[in-house]
Amino acid sequence: MNKIKLTLVVCILLLGLFLRLNNYDVYPQRGATSDEYAFAFLGISLIKEHKPIAWSAIPLYKDRFDLTVDKLYFPIVKPYLDHPPLFGLLVGGWSLLFGQDSFAKIQLQTIRLIPIILSVFSSYFVFLIGRRLYGFKEGIWALLIYETATIFAINSRVVLAESLLTPFLLLAVFLYATFYKKISTKTVIFLGIISGLAFLSKVLGIVVFLSVVSFLIADKIKIKKILLLSFITGLFICAFIIYGLHFGGELFWQIQQYQGLRSLGPETLITIISSPIIINKVFYDGWYFWGLFSLFFSFSDYKKNKFIILPSIIYLVLSMASVNKTDIHGWYMIPLFPFMALSSASVLVTVFKKNNWLLPVFSLLVGIWEIKYLYGIPFGLTPFVFRLLLFIFIGLPILLSLFNREKSYKILSSTLFYLFIFGSTLITFLYKHPA
Repeated sequence: MNKIKLTLVVCILLLGLFLRLNNYDVYPQRGATSDEYAFAFLGISLIKEHKPIAWSAIPLYKDRFDLTVDKLYFPIVKPYLDHPPLFGLLVGGWSLLFGQDSFAKIQLQTIRLIPIILSVFSSYFVFLIGRRLYGFKEGIWALLIYETATIFAINSRVVLAESLLTPFLLLAVFLYATFYKKISTKTVIFLGIISGLAFLSKVLGIVVFLSVVSFLIADKIKIKKILLLSFITGLFICAFIIYGLHFGGELFWQIQQYQGLRSLGPETLITIISSPIIINKVFYDGWYFWGLFSLFFSFSDYKKNKFIILPSIIYLVLSMASVNKTDIHGWYMIPLFPFMALSSASVLVTVFKKNNWLLPVFSLLVGIWEIKYLYGIPFGLTPFVFRLLLFIFIGLPILLSLFNREKSYKILSSTLFYLFIFGSTLITFLYKHPA
């Protein structure tokens, strides 16, 4: 990669960092999800008191007390066994570095820096994977989408374990995609460690292990390497079980069983498809809908897109098998966002090469929501203006496709892409989370 390309990548990464840092301690508002504090509490208590203590809404805990910090209520329990400890240790250790050594001292402006820093790593892996699988242009476009799309950027601010799981998943995919033609024992060991660390971040982190196993099976890698990966990941899973039994004994198994008996159903998939969510509020971001469309569209070419398809479908199935159908939050989708950005870029680059009827679909899914946020909300959207913008965003691509104007088609398609990127940048910069 030459200096010009490297500079471009760095500039886009800095743009994404700027958007994530802008009002990061204000929006989403404190209390939009109190789960942010649970991980800080967990880490501080483990480091200082050598016991897992945090807040939990699970009613099985008997040792609990009430805590109110600046009008925010927390039912504190011990030992806290809702989640594995790795992300909590990271957030708690970070808090202690800033002198926030008690529950009452925790500040969002401090702990939210952790997911933002982690999102920089995730962003870079998005580019690396895109370049590796498709090409430099696809990598850059995927990075642009991932950095500027509002639902991707704002969810990247929140202190949830998915923000650590995501770079682990992307690192595993990048490593395998780089070395799969001649996968060594050393690479398998490293992938096993990544899989184990992902599980210690969140139980749903098992997606990393399952994704790598699916790659190994698909590429007909020798069974001994699959067993080696399983053994190493199993050591980390055993470590979590030992951790839980050490602090909770029978309570640990009760908590795991309680979380495994959540109300499940097809409503989860319906919500995922129809309702993009930022933390606890629906936000209709067109890049989300185009990302899902592109992700499912990419399933038609498994050989080209297997490194995107397998982790995505595995994570979707795991989510449907574990997430309460009536209690879906925006952060559950964070590990899927990079794959939506990658598939979006891959499909768009292909669509823009020659006349294609997917261009009006792209303009429709992304354009109408940018019309709403950038024009409709601040100025009011009259029927005439809405029809005019619809014609520009959707009618023109249809006409150019009908009349086979390839040169004009390419100019319009690229113009629309960069126009929508600029629009999403503005929307993200101006974002205010509803109370």
